[in-house]
Amino acid sequence: AKESARTFSYGGGVGFQLSNLRPNGMKVNNSAKTTTGAVSFMDLYSMVTEIIGQNNRKGALMLSMDIGHPDIEEFINVKTDLNRVTKANISVRVNDDFMRAVENDEDWVLSFETENDKMEEVVKAKEVFQLLCKNNWNFAEPGILYWSRIEDYNLLSKDWEFKYAGVNPCAK
Repeated sequence: AKESARTFSYGGGVGFQLSNLRPNGMKVNNSAKTTTGAVSFMDLYSMVTEIIGQNNRKGALMLSMDIGHPDIEEFINVKTDLNRVTKANISVRVNDDFMRAVENDEDWVLSFETENDKMEEVVKAKEVFQLLCKNNWNFAEPGILYWSRIEDYNLLSKDWEFKYAGVNPCAK
């Protein structure tokens, strides 16, 4: 949040990829015992974006989550509450495997793993995709980032050490 605020103060934008955050209900090593999940951090990032700006211009924030994260349905639904995450754009990172699962009406595995814990849930790919489309139609979000294309067709796609983490909403 601190680094984002600094970037916003210079008129810049920030992109966060939330898929590395533990999903709701997963064990943590503190007094809480379990985490509130990746989506719970979205309101904080949105609030920082609202507060910090330059010359009456607020920051630009893009929050994304991978289609295989166990919190993906909560992420897709977060903006159905018009009072939540109001200062960020959100997008789902979709890959070719997921799109094939949608086309073939197959199951899709949502999973997250740490050294000591693993969370896994099987859903219908087509149902998740339909939810994504419905919310995009009704609320104009979340958007879709075709992550397989972003990884395969970019200026650094031949540099095997480079990996995209997120995207900035301020492309010009």
